[in-house]
This record gives sequence, C-alpha cells and structure tokens, in this order.
Amino acid sequence: MPESPFRPAEKRAPGDKCAFLFPGTGSAGVPDLPALARSGPGAALAVSDVLDAVQEGLPRHGWPNLRSILMDDPGGYREAARTPGVAQLAGYTASVAVDRAMRAQGVHPAFAVGQSFGEIAALVCAGAFSIADGARMGVAAVGVLARHGGGGGMGLLEAGEDRTRACVDAAGAPEVVVACLNAPQVTVVSGPDGPLEDVLEAARGQGVNAVRLAVPYLSHHPAMAGADDEWYAMIRGFPQRPLEVAVHSPVRGRAYRDDDDLHRAMADCIVKPVRLPDALRAVHAAGATVFAEAGAGNALCQCARLTVPGVRTLAPLRDRPRHGLTGKAAPGVTPSGDRKDPS
Repeated sequence: MPESPFRPAEKRAPGDKCAFLFPGTGSAGVPDLPALARSGPGAALAVSDVLDAVQEGLPRHGWPNLRSILMDDPGGYREAARTPGVAQLAGYTASVAVDRAMRAQGVHPAFAVGQSFGEIAALVCAGAFSIADGARMGVAAVGVLARHGGGGGMGLLEAGEDRTRACVDAAGAPEVVVACLNAPQVTVVSGPDGPLEDVLEAARGQGVNAVRLAVPYLSHHPAMAGADDEWYAMIRGFPQRPLEVAVHSPVRGRAYRDDDDLHRAMADCIVKPVRLPDALRAVHAAGATVFAEAGAGNALCQCARLTVPGVRTLAPLRDRPRHGLTGKAAPGVTPSGDRKDPS
C-alpha cells in the first residue's frame, strides 16, 4: 500500500484556522484506518483509543468487532457492512479517529461542521458528548431510520436546487424532496424508491448526472415526522457538556450555543433539510482558512472548494479501493448499485 498521505502539519501556515468537516453516510467512503495508524505513534494511539471507546458504545450482540473489520481483517469489511448500521458506525469511527489523529499531530479545530449523520461526530469532536455515547446515539439513529424510512432512499444530482426541483416536477414525483444542498451545483433528493428512481431518470434525460446514494432509507424528509421525536426520546438522557469548538449546523443555519438542546438539534436532522454551503460560507467568514475532511475520502472538501473558490483543503484519510460500483461519481457522492451493501 502506498505511504499514508497523512501529513497535516505540512499543510498549515502560521495563523491558520482549521474547520473539520464530518461527512454523512452518503458521502463517506471505506476508511483506511491502518494507513492512518501508520502515520505516526500519536495517530496509532488515537486510532486504538477511538476503536476501544466506540466498541464500548456498541451492543454486545449482533454487531461485529470494529477493530477486527477496520484494522485486523479489512477484507471482511464488505461482508460485515451488510449488517444494518455497520457502515454508518464505521464512518463515525473514522471521523472521530481522524479528528483525534490530527490533534495528535498538532492540528486542532477552530470550527466543526457535520453533514447529516456527521453531526454526531462533529458534536463529539467539540466535546459535547463522549465518544462512547456518540456511538450509542448512532446505533439508536440507525434503528429509527430503518424502522421509519424503509422503502425509500436518496439520490444525488449534479445540479442546483432550482434545476433539481424542475427534474422532480418533470418526473411528476411530489413525494421526492430536496434533502441536502451539498454545493451550489450538487443537490441530494430523498423519497420513496419508485418516485426517486423516476426523478433520477428524468434528470439523466435532461443531461444531468444523477446517481443513487448508498443510503437505504429516507432521511431529511417530511414523512419522517415522528421518527425525530422517537430518536430524541432515546438519546436525550446522554449528558451534554459545554462546547469546546464552534459547531456550525447546516440544519439550524447557525453555530450551536451551550444553551441549545443539542439532542433536539440532532433529532431535527431526520426531518429537516441540510444546507451545507451556508454553513461552509459562515465558517469561512468567521475565519476558517483550511477545511479538513474528518473522515474517509474528500467529498466534503470538494463541496468546500465548489462553495468557497480558492479555499485550501486537507483530506488526511483515503478511501480503501472499492469494486463493482456503477455510475459516474459526482462531487460528494459514493455511488452504489446495491442498496444492501453500503460499502
């Protein structure tokens, strides 16, 4: 395997302020944690500590050992990821591991932005919740989404919001809604399986690159009303601590405050849309000079470059090579032809 590209200290200049970007399920790739651990003793210790803390938060039965599938036997990841929730919790683990590894190499976040499921890791990064409690909240979220959002999914279009809505209208699929604006010309839609496929096909017919995301449920959709309250009831007991890093929410449209109910804020993400460019611009205006991907791949770094032209970015953790993927990869997308295998 090529030498790890994890050299964040070389990417900084005196006075830089770094924003850590935490990807959601549809953006995250297959994390190469062994390469991250090989980048230095501090990173190796950080990865090991994070794996232990996440495993502490996972149920004892029905879940694989994440250290085994992410570090000891990476070849088993694809099979393990067939278990619902494993890919999501592996992505959460990768995000927190990159956060801690970058800190070990002297790169500390001044800001954090979480995209969808990535809001959990962003708030853990900011010190609001423990790593183990973040894992517990992630497990609960996966269960709620699977129960309420089955029979639907999400797709990405290389088009702005207005053109995306025109594709929805052309398909005659009002059940499909704009779920996330990832960049000025990158939009994610959410809806039931049949209407969603109709919208993607209508988009392709208009010359718009459109792919199905590896997210096997509805999210950021009005039909999920009630699921947000269920998840909130499940997670509200986890202790909330003062924020140590400014976390800008692309759902609330502002930075969180210590007097916010952050459990409620996360639950809102199940129903309400994500507007990532607004959060990226706000963080840049607040002084962020470098955007770093706290997770596998560089999907959110691409979104940052599309939103704030000329901004410097850092993607410390590569994806592992994947096979059998179909469709052209759009900015911020991990395409998959098999909804049951989100790897």
